[in-house]
Amino acid sequence: MNDIDEQREHARSQQQQAVHAGAPIFIRACPGAGKTRTLVDRHCNTPPGPRRSGRALLSFTNVAADELRHRCTGEANRADLTAYPHYIGTFDSFLWRYLVRPHLPATPVWQHILSWDHIPSARVRPRDIPLSSFEFHYDPTTRQTSVQWPKAAAHLQNSTLTESDYLARAKATRERLWQGSGYMTGLEVRIAALEHASDASCTELLKHRFFEIVVDEAQDCSALDLLILTRLHQAGISLVIVADTDQGIYEWNDARPEELHTFTQHIPDHLELTGNWRSSAVICRLAATLRPPDRTTPDVAVGEYHDDSRPLLLLPYGKNRKAISHFADISDASEAFTAWAATWNIGADSCLALAYKNSAVPKARTQPVPDYPKEPNTTALAWAAAVFTAADASISARTHALSIATTFLREHWYSEERGTLDELLTRHNLTADLFRRRAASFLAGLPPVDHTPARDWRKAARKVLQTQTAPVGADGQSPTARLIPLAADELDEPVSRLIGVIPHPDNAPSDPVIRSSSIHRAKGSQAQAVLVHLPRAQDINELITDWMDPHTNTATSELLRTYYVAITRAQRVLSLAYPYSKHADITQLLQSNKIEYQVETTLPQDRPFLF
Repeated sequence: MNDIDEQREHARSQQQQAVHAGAPIFIRACPGAGKTRTLVDRHCNTPPGPRRSGRALLSFTNVAADELRHRCTGEANRADLTAYPHYIGTFDSFLWRYLVRPHLPATPVWQHILSWDHIPSARVRPRDIPLSSFEFHYDPTTRQTSVQWPKAAAHLQNSTLTESDYLARAKATRERLWQGSGYMTGLEVRIAALEHASDASCTELLKHRFFEIVVDEAQDCSALDLLILTRLHQAGISLVIVADTDQGIYEWNDARPEELHTFTQHIPDHLELTGNWRSSAVICRLAATLRPPDRTTPDVAVGEYHDDSRPLLLLPYGKNRKAISHFADISDASEAFTAWAATWNIGADSCLALAYKNSAVPKARTQPVPDYPKEPNTTALAWAAAVFTAADASISARTHALSIATTFLREHWYSEERGTLDELLTRHNLTADLFRRRAASFLAGLPPVDHTPARDWRKAARKVLQTQTAPVGADGQSPTARLIPLAADELDEPVSRLIGVIPHPDNAPSDPVIRSSSIHRAKGSQAQAVLVHLPRAQDINELITDWMDPHTNTATSELLRTYYVAITRAQRVLSLAYPYSKHADITQLLQSNKIEYQVETTLPQDRPFLF
């Protein structure tokens, strides 16, 4: 057995330990560790047949939950693992369904909503400010909620009311909608979940319902999420926490990797998955330079490209004193990246361009990856129509598209009825399959998502919605099909642009394009070749300073964690593009960490010599 065979055997052994280890346990999984497959294998280790209790598999996005569900039903052929008594879904939905809703009073009629924007009356008057414009923060120690208004100055010009007046009215509006009308966003659900997690009568029911709760991507947990998990752990509920703290990039959503570290110290057993099945050894070594001092040992490259020895590709652009690149700007560097990837037989469809902000990626040869819509609005419906008719759409994307269409049909047919979709189906003796079939028919009938102005597409889509005949059991169709209005500056935009797809002129050359994305949106994806656009001006100085400082690493710097995520998306080739003025700093950083690199300032056919 040679070295790579031994390394792969060790990586598989780690995975098997994670499959069979008892709970509670914390599993740290490096990028490309085969985490999803390992969790599915652990779930499939459950014997078939009737059970009194099940396993909950939780993630923080519908896409990740859909992937777990699909792998159980597809590759593993264990559809029973997606049904009662098991549960696969988002962390939010789990809290609402099992820890909050069953323990609320009978009245009012409680509803879990994604955002206050879903409620027309969630406005703060007299200037009709959306309640979602205010930020609410809960302090579990004092059990008090504070409120902030980030854009107060823009709304208070010539106002007779002060900022304090509006803050007080925002708190009152939220309290009325929550306690009076029963609406609960994620924050209110978490406040209730924290209270119920401290109640033995609630946790005993949860313990009997689930023999194990698996929380995937736990680095995305907020401080409130971790406090809820702490109380569940203290109540004796078996938890499996899976995370890579170096990929925690949602501090804006109150995710704190250091608090996750503190939480996991209370879990007695820890396992690590250190075999990287995605990236080459060069990429693994570079990624390790961003991690804390006690974990700078690179992950072991065990995948298809483990022995790919291509060095890091540097593409500086612009000029600095006497040093001049043939790449005048960031767009030229992007063109060079595509050309160099082609010399290694990597097509444009296997390339990915990333930047801290999606707007920082040149659009000439890149195609942004559309976000999964979070709100059921007109743009979301256009996205669903485009995805549902795309030949290369993933199963999870099609599932999300059907979910959006279902929301529109439900509002069209049952606009006056409240409660969950399951409750509505039961009430009218309808099946989920029927709703999905009707949603698919609706999406198939929508107009193409192309260069059509958004106002015209919305008008055509409304007509299609009006033709959707209500199933037996509906109390009657709405007299007018309603689509959420578009903003004034969106009406004349091509509908394809609104969903993140930039249409090219009909007479434009059909050059291949590469996917592009912000780093945050690309989390969980991968590509054979990845181009990372380093920031310009002051931001790149901060990045280089943090990277070179031995006391600053992904444990304390979200900026470094963000670029750690970007670097670890690459399988074979990783390229950095940056202003030439920072070239000396970049190469010094790489040399001090003994990272192989190759500098190119021309296209392959113009290349005079190797650096």
